[in-house]
This record gives sequence, C-alpha cells and structure tokens, in this order.
Amino acid sequence: MQRALGKLPMHSNTQPLHRPSRLPGDMSGRLTRGTLASLLAVATLTALCYPLLSVGLNLAPPLQFATLRAGVAGLALLMLAFAMRRPFPQTRVLWLQLGASGIFSTTIGFASMFGAAGLIAPGIAAVVAGTQPIVAALLALVVFGQPFGKWQAIGMSVALVGLAAMTLQDISAGGTTAVAGVALVVAATVGSAIGNALTKRFASDVDPIAAAAVQLLLGAGPLAIFAFVSEPLTSAVLEPRFLALVIVLGIGGTAVTFTLWISVLKDCPLNTANVFNFVAPLLGVAISVGFLGESLTLLAVAGMVLTISGIALAVLRE
Repeated sequence: MQRALGKLPMHSNTQPLHRPSRLPGDMSGRLTRGTLASLLAVATLTALCYPLLSVGLNLAPPLQFATLRAGVAGLALLMLAFAMRRPFPQTRVLWLQLGASGIFSTTIGFASMFGAAGLIAPGIAAVVAGTQPIVAALLALVVFGQPFGKWQAIGMSVALVGLAAMTLQDISAGGTTAVAGVALVVAATVGSAIGNALTKRFASDVDPIAAAAVQLLLGAGPLAIFAFVSEPLTSAVLEPRFLALVIVLGIGGTAVTFTLWISVLKDCPLNTANVFNFVAPLLGVAISVGFLGESLTLLAVAGMVLTISGIALAVLRE
C-alpha cells in the first residue's frame, strides 16, 4: 500500500513555487511535522506508563495486569476497526508477521516490563528501556541493511552515555534486586526492538488500527496462558480503581501508541523513528521526580543533558 503524496503547485517550467517546510527524517530523509508530533506523542505516552505500572502492581500480579492491558487495548482497537470498516490483513505472510511482532512486542515485552516494574524504580526502568534505539539500530542494520549515518551513530552513542550516567548510581545502590529488574527491562527492550523491526516490514501494507488490534490480541493470548498457569487469580483485578488504571494504560498508553507507531513506520526509517525513544527516559525520570518523589542527582542531570544532546545530533544533523 503506497501513501499518496500531495502535489506541489508548479510554474510553467515545472519547478515548484516553494519548498515545503520539513524537519530531518522521512523516506526522503526528512520528517514531516505530523510524523514528528506522532513520535513525540508515542514517547510521552510511553513515559507515562512506567509510574502507572508501579501503581497497578500494588493491586494485581504482573502477568494478569499485562494481559488485561494488552487485551483491553486490542479489543478497543478491534471494535474501532470494525466500526470504521478498516481492512484487515489479507495474506498469510502478513498474519505471520503480525503474530511474530505480537509475540516479541506484546508477550515478551509486556511480561518482562511488568515483572521489572515491581523490582526497580520507574525512573530507572524508563532509562534502561531507553537503550532500545541502540538495539533496534543494530537490528535495522542486520535485517534491512540500513547503515548508521555518521551523526546518527555519534548521537546515539552520546545519548547512551547519558542514559548510563542517569542510571548506574541507582542500580549500584539497589543490589541484586535492581540487577534482576534491569535484566528484565533489557529483555523487554530486546523484545520490543525485534517487534519494531518486524513491524517495519509490514507497516506499509496494513491499516494501522486493524494491524495494531491484531498485534496486541495475538500477543495477549500467550500472556493470558502464562498468567493462568503461574499466578493465582485475584479479585483485585475487578476493583474499580484497578480497572480504571487498566483502561487508561490500555487506551492511552497502548492502543494509541501502537497505532501511531505502525502509522509512522509506513514512511519513516526505523533508525530515525527509534531515536525518539530516547525521549521517553527523560520524561520518565521527570515524572518519577515530580510525582513519585524520586531524587534527582547532579549526575542524573548531566546524563539528561547528554541524552538530549545525543538526540539532537542523531536527528538534526542527518
């Protein structure tokens, strides 16, 4: 499925009257303002998820929580897709790709992240998950043969140093529990990176709403099985405050972000889109400091400055 490009007004000599204002990044190497807005929305909603996960895990076991989040998001998008008569994938290959992406992004990604949220502070989880662009860039090189641009490589390296500065002090103070939590976040990060690489392969051939619904529901199935086998059923999942939290996470933090992400990847190179995932840790730390009372050290501030500088180098200098 190809997206139609709007025609520019032309002189009689076929030269455009003016160049549209664009920012660095889409398929021609530049990001439109709409794509930029979508990427920033995804980063913001992702960052908001971490503190909400910590609150919800005080009420319900992690796998049940993860299953409900994915299920609510998938069902909401499924109903929306039917109501809007959106087309669903037509080929077996697309269904297999959606299923594989759902397993990595939803089953592995959600299970690991929800498990980690009970072991480490939300700010640390957000920062460690921010290494996803590095993993994804390596996958893009292997899967798509998409090389790093010089400034993209430099920018991601600077951002990675910034993330390390924001995280290492808290991890060292947290001991074995923090290490286990970080390991789970890394597993979630790798799962999401692989899922994103798979999503890039089919993004231009599917409707974003229908594809996100399928992706989430296919990933929620194994989560439900794991939850049933490994966790005792709890009545807390029926409490109004928990259900409200699930709806907020399911709709705002999942359904919207998955749909926007697939839509963005139709035209935007995977490496460029993934650079914006560095924004989520910054927002996650800010939210944790402002609303959950986590402390912010001078080293963490320096790390935030480095991370922002890395994003600017990776995106604006390409």
